[in-house]
Amino acid sequence: MGNMRTAFEGMIKDIKGRSAFYKQDWTNGLRSGFRILAPTFYIFFASALPVIAFGEQLSRDTDDALGAVETLTSATSCGIIHSILGGQPLLIVGVAETTIIMYTYLYRFCKQRPDLGRELFLAWTAWVCVWTAMLLILLAIFNACTIITRFTRIA
Repeated sequence: MGNMRTAFEGMIKDIKGRSAFYKQDWTNGLRSGFRILAPTFYIFFASALPVIAFGEQLSRDTDDALGAVETLTSATSCGIIHSILGGQPLLIVGVAETTIIMYTYLYRFCKQRPDLGRELFLAWTAWVCVWTAMLLILLAIFNACTIITRFTRIA
């Protein structure tokens, strides 16, 4: 784990490596004219259709507590933020089946608990997401992605 000497080291290295291409990615995209429309529509529909389908499944599994509107809003806001900050304007950001399984489990867990119930499902889920985000930020700060080589030969 020699790559994890100081906090923010990996993030600084990523920003320095990406900053040279950040402006170029946006200017090339804007200069391409109508050629950018085909990939834009492709990625839009490649992102939107699964999000709607998974949103409907989530709506059934959570008794309409979460649904297609929430998943579309989430995928859209995450996609916009990631495209601006990540410098990758054409990126597919969406929902995976594992996310649906997690929310379904959280909902069933809440329904079974008398102290939580269906009424507090969204609040409890929000706190689960806040703590998950804090953990992921902490892992990013300490460049924990470098330890993947300890678990697989491919990485």
